[in-house]
Amino acid sequence: MNQEPQPPPKLSEKDLHGWNLVRQFQAVLEPALAGRVLEDSEKDPRRTLSAMDYFSLLLFALFNPVIGTLRGLVKASELDRVRKEVGSDHRVSLASFSEAQHLFDPELLRGVIGELHGKAPARSLDGRLHKLGKDLVAVDGSLFSTLPRMSWALREDYVKRGAKLHVKFSVLRDVTVDARLTPGKTCERKVLRSMLKDGELCVGDGYFGRDYKLLDDLVAHGCDYVLRLSDNASYVVEEQLPLTAADRAAGIAWDGWVRLGERGVRVRLVRVVAFDNNELLLATNRSDLAADLVGLIYRHRWSIETFFKWIKCILGCRHLLLESPQGVASQLYCACIIALLLSIATGRKPTKRHWELIQLHLMGWATHEELIAGLGLDKKTA
Repeated sequence: MNQEPQPPPKLSEKDLHGWNLVRQFQAVLEPALAGRVLEDSEKDPRRTLSAMDYFSLLLFALFNPVIGTLRGLVKASELDRVRKEVGSDHRVSLASFSEAQHLFDPELLRGVIGELHGKAPARSLDGRLHKLGKDLVAVDGSLFSTLPRMSWALREDYVKRGAKLHVKFSVLRDVTVDARLTPGKTCERKVLRSMLKDGELCVGDGYFGRDYKLLDDLVAHGCDYVLRLSDNASYVVEEQLPLTAADRAAGIAWDGWVRLGERGVRVRLVRVVAFDNNELLLATNRSDLAADLVGLIYRHRWSIETFFKWIKCILGCRHLLLESPQGVASQLYCACIIALLLSIATGRKPTKRHWELIQLHLMGWATHEELIAGLGLDKKTA
């Protein structure tokens, strides 16, 4: 006998958590909001949803697994504690929240990412990685599936849709340094050029290594690089460098200076034998690095891949709450900020097991003491 579907259980304050996380976020966001020029629509006395309310509610929704839809977030805004600590003093309507995504600039959240990333603790890695003289930053982009009606998110044709999140990721701190959202068809190299910052050592995959002009652009912006070249890259050898025992033990097959392609860009080339016996061609402008260290730097590029998996599969950003480019950007930037706040709080980016424990705690299945023990926190600082 078929039973009629039961309505979802009524949401209550005891089902929601992350209040302190929101307060930390608001403390960083407030100075950025204080210096901005208000849009005419924001000055309307009838408006009850501010930029602080909008961004705080969005971050709050991502942190609470019981809020899975925009309508669920609107329903949660009716609760007294949510109104007092997270969002507007008034109930947020679906229409006002949807309108807010077009009004409030997600670039404000990029500023929060820039403010927070330096507070994240450094990871315990090979000591040489901490002595590079520049911030070791992995660069890459990842596609997030969007709905067919989201026409702005074109990929390679007029059928497929996708938004691309471009990230600069600190290898040493395991957190986002900067992020930008674009339509899926946007060139990652073009976006990287707009995000370059003096004092960084960028490590990237073969997509970035195909553009030899990018190598010059990186140096011109005060950046160093370790980039993978195409397997069929054309080059002329100028100087071969000797390999040490440590280099050979690390799988280094060749090290030296070469000139690439028709333009003759001069780079140092390190050939590394991968686990499948294929060779990786790594280009760098650093002459002071041991060849095995160049290979080690490139291996740590994979930290950005695990980050993308984290926000898609663990934080749940495969489902987008909003549909405009500004709204999707705000959601994904908030996801980066959550990872930053959790890293600052726990001393490291939570693993899948840690995030599962956090969610169990949020849903009431794990006690506060069990959460502290599972994350390895001190009771005095938790």
